[in-house]
Amino acid sequence: MNFKNINRLSTALILFISLSCTGARNMGPGAATPQLKDGRYTITLQNQVLEIDPAVGGRIASLTLDGEEFLTGKDINATNWGSTFWPSPQRAWNWPPAAALENLPYTASVENQVLKLVSQPDPNLGYVFTKEISGNPQKLSFNIKYTITNKTTQTQQVAPWEITRVKPKGLTFYPTGPGEKRGTLAPYTENKAAITWFNYQEEKIPTEHLKLFADGAEGWLAQVNQDLILVKQFPDVPAGKAAPTEAEIEIYSAPAKNYIEIEQQGAYTTLPPGASLTWEVTWYLRQLPNNIKVEPGNAALVDFVRKLIK
Repeated sequence: MNFKNINRLSTALILFISLSCTGARNMGPGAATPQLKDGRYTITLQNQVLEIDPAVGGRIASLTLDGEEFLTGKDINATNWGSTFWPSPQRAWNWPPAAALENLPYTASVENQVLKLVSQPDPNLGYVFTKEISGNPQKLSFNIKYTITNKTTQTQQVAPWEITRVKPKGLTFYPTGPGEKRGTLAPYTENKAAITWFNYQEEKIPTEHLKLFADGAEGWLAQVNQDLILVKQFPDVPAGKAAPTEAEIEIYSAPAKNYIEIEQQGAYTTLPPGASLTWEVTWYLRQLPNNIKVEPGNAALVDFVRKLIK
């Protein structure tokens, strides 16, 4: 066992003893309360820290466990970094994303241990985004509640879309839904035992934009990188309810081979003037046990995820 793992086990043992003596429910009012420092908010759950930047589109800038970063930052790509949120389908706005929703400052406030971030109105599509982010000390998870509000006088259709940039060379997997996989990344995935696997093998990945579009099942998407696993849990989208030209599960591989995007979308929804949709996503970050082998088709990986989010 390496020194990093020994440190983690020591930290976990200390935390376990502490919680056993005091009780998880008595962690105090400060537990998981968002804290503002140097312009960014942090939410801490024991050895996990989620960092949010309200000045840059209310973006999730960092996610660490024992100081080990899971997301990719500005040092990898100055534009596409961290975890963000877009309206779907992309064909409604093309590229780049609306500055008011993606890059401009959000107003921020904290109430009842929830960080609430509100965007400026997008002058083109007329949407206002709200992100409510909190930590759950009992489940050691982070909850993100997204709201899209139609501020125009016209009825619009939209789906919520979370885009999370992570390191390459990992293993991404999700329960396989009905329908065919499509996109240029599809040939680099495989289905085994009702799970779709994308094992990033740098020598086999071409230096071009690659994208997978697919339907999932069960409402989760996971990625293992080194000894950490991130699981994103969300409402499952019935077949045929995704936005046009889009999909419930999407994976993007950058041509520079320096990051990938693990993405999920909600159902395509009709919003009359003034109406809103809400969509909740839960993140679980864990150290993967040493006895679970990271390889496509390993049922132990799938069992680990299902027990974690149960």
